[in-house]
Amino acid sequence: MDDAPGPQEPAADLPAESADLAVAFVPGVMPGKWFFRWRDRNPGRVLAERPLEADAWQAELEAGRAHACFVRLPAHPRPGIDDLPALRERYRAVELYAEQQVVVLPKDHELTLLEEVPVAELVDEVLLQESSALPERHRLRSPEAVAADAAPPPVRSARDAVELVAAGLGLVVVPMSLARLHHRKDLVHRVVPDAAAVPVALVWPQDLPEEQEELVQEFVGVVRGRGPNSSRGAGPGASPAPEDGPASGGKGGKQARTSSSQRGARPPQGARRSGAPRGGGRGGPQGGRRTGGRGRR
Repeated sequence: MDDAPGPQEPAADLPAESADLAVAFVPGVMPGKWFFRWRDRNPGRVLAERPLEADAWQAELEAGRAHACFVRLPAHPRPGIDDLPALRERYRAVELYAEQQVVVLPKDHELTLLEEVPVAELVDEVLLQESSALPERHRLRSPEAVAADAAPPPVRSARDAVELVAAGLGLVVVPMSLARLHHRKDLVHRVVPDAAAVPVALVWPQDLPEEQEELVQEFVGVVRGRGPNSSRGAGPGASPAPEDGPASGGKGGKQARTSSSQRGARPPQGARRSGAPRGGGRGGPQGGRRTGGRGRR
């Protein structure tokens, strides 16, 4: 049996001060391949992994428990409040890719007959989320229908919402990676092709010590697919160069084969892929026809 040292083991429980680099990530993001590549390029250095709840990343960075974090940005940001320029006033941030949104459905729901579910098909369905989460649907509904809506039940996480879908209380629209993370045998999901994509970014503080800043910049290079001998960094402002493109593991911003951590992801707006089907469902033309009456609500 070969007992030679293998790849460095993940250091999930180390405090940030005991690690050379601590990177946190919100549910559904799968950064394992990037952690592996960074460790491979930095033998002897320790990288701590920090899985988080979706709303805890700011506290993690501000407390110094992580040096950087993968986060989801709002699908419909408010300019100057929670959009990327506003985020960069407090942090350094690089947008990496954007996730398609899907609707989570019971297996016997009528909408499962469609290969993709346009927003218009959700107008008369009960959604277990605030209308602001899917304004594309809200704009298609009459004031009377909106006024008749019951308040959605309180949910703390996507997992809770998925459990309520399984209980038959309604439907929920979430990023595809979260639908896969909380998959159940009695549920399916379908891409909502005209729902806004959800950006995923790598975010870190502006005032990191020089050594940590250099390590984060190197990690950014790994995520963006740069080779180990590349002299390019993310730059002091951490604003990606136009030719960089999404984080795909390829060079020059060209879209490489989709990896296991980015299936169901879209490039940032303005850099859409060509010649590839949307989403991670069965793929197929938008708005397939269905038969029968309405499904349950």
